[in-house]
Amino acid sequence: MINSLPTAVLVQVLDALPVRIFWKDAESRFLGCNQRFADDAGIADPAELVGRSDYFFFPPEQATAFRNDDADVMFSGRAKLGVVERLTKANGQVIWLETNKLPLLDEGGAVIGVIGMYQDVTYRMESEEERCRACITAFVAA
Repeated sequence: MINSLPTAVLVQVLDALPVRIFWKDAESRFLGCNQRFADDAGIADPAELVGRSDYFFFPPEQATAFRNDDADVMFSGRAKLGVVERLTKANGQVIWLETNKLPLLDEGGAVIGVIGMYQDVTYRMESEEERCRACITAFVAA
């Protein structure tokens, strides 16, 4: 049924989701993304992403980590779920992510890339850090 939807409707569906979504080929070059991901990467149009690598959008140490995770997923054929990591957005803001990556498969089941999604969990991480500081302060004061 999803194959019968017009491309414009599929784009609306991806852009309506509260997560960032992207997909890459076997060389870890972007094939597409939703608008939320494009915004984090600092581009207005998701089409600008196609054919580029993480190194074009993110600091080298982060891009290397992202590509290593891609390779692990593609070579193992197994998903990596719930990975908490940092992202430096195009505007310089650093946020915490919870990332999921899965193998992107062709019709025959062969791995041809990776599909990923992440959500911003900065508020959750900052709240946990604040609770830890409060516990340490209370322990030291006791």
